[in-house]
Amino acid sequence: MELFAAYPYGDLRRYRLVNREKQAAYLLHKLPGCARDGRVLVAEEGGRIRAIAALRPLPWDSGIFGIAMGHIPLFVHPGAGRGDRSSIGALIEAILAACRADGIVHLNVRADADDLALVHCLEGAGFYLVDTIVTYIFIPRRQELGHGKYLFKTRLYAPEDHDAVLAVADEAYKGFIGRYHADPRLPREAADRLYRAWAERLLDGGVAETIIVAERKGKVVGFLGYRLKQDLLEATGVRCVGGGLGGCTQEGFGAYAAIIEEAMREGMHRYDMQDFETQINNVNIVRIYQKLNFEYARAKYTFHAWLGQAPPPGTEPSPRAGGVARPDNAAGRT
Repeated sequence: MELFAAYPYGDLRRYRLVNREKQAAYLLHKLPGCARDGRVLVAEEGGRIRAIAALRPLPWDSGIFGIAMGHIPLFVHPGAGRGDRSSIGALIEAILAACRADGIVHLNVRADADDLALVHCLEGAGFYLVDTIVTYIFIPRRQELGHGKYLFKTRLYAPEDHDAVLAVADEAYKGFIGRYHADPRLPREAADRLYRAWAERLLDGGVAETIIVAERKGKVVGFLGYRLKQDLLEATGVRCVGGGLGGCTQEGFGAYAAIIEEAMREGMHRYDMQDFETQINNVNIVRIYQKLNFEYARAKYTFHAWLGQAPPPGTEPSPRAGGVARPDNAAGRT
């Protein structure tokens, strides 16, 4: 589709192994799943599609927070012209109307940091900023593998590590400020539960196919889980891993660099590339990526919208993401 080929803000535009044709194929590949699990909406002008977006429910997140939640996984438009902003705004209003019809009261979307037209239209429709995610990539065939010296032993996860990894997650994410914590409409207690539940899913194989742990004196002090991005492989033929969750205890401070380097070695001959994400204000993790010669790929703003009549019971306002210090040992994201 011409619209996908013209879209200037695709997630893969700085992935050197993915050309423009494959970038468009990746966006187009998302449509069937979005239509199957949710809705696909378009903005037309003169019989021509000017913008396209998808809306999907979030059953897992909804179960954690006890409210109907949704996500906009795709929003494609041709650029930042005045007419395009009109199409973007109309499509956002159509999405909000669909949410109300479906009973969705909380909605999230990520917008590329360069896509100011979408950012402004989202803000104009009542969306509010909750965090910013930065992505770095490593290409084994083109970038040098690090050879740091660490105080930690790294290895693949074993089933007997289960409880130890959950304990690491509990400590790593205590006091953590993720996007759900930064949303004043959502109860902090539920946001805390989310990371524990996410770690359990990771260990059950739901969100990771590879898990690496770090030990110090025989004790697990850090972990990282990641998976092959199957949709990217199917659409482009590129084997890329990423996503998942990771973190370290205070005792394991400094272990995350060793874990990342082990992940680089582990994937050297199995994958074409790896991508890693974190919040923009997670300075220690960003510095690890830079130290290991990762390439910057993108930054995306996360916006939430509240469509309910009142906040959920027990909600207490929490700080916004831009003004909060993050624990140095938490490296995950949602």
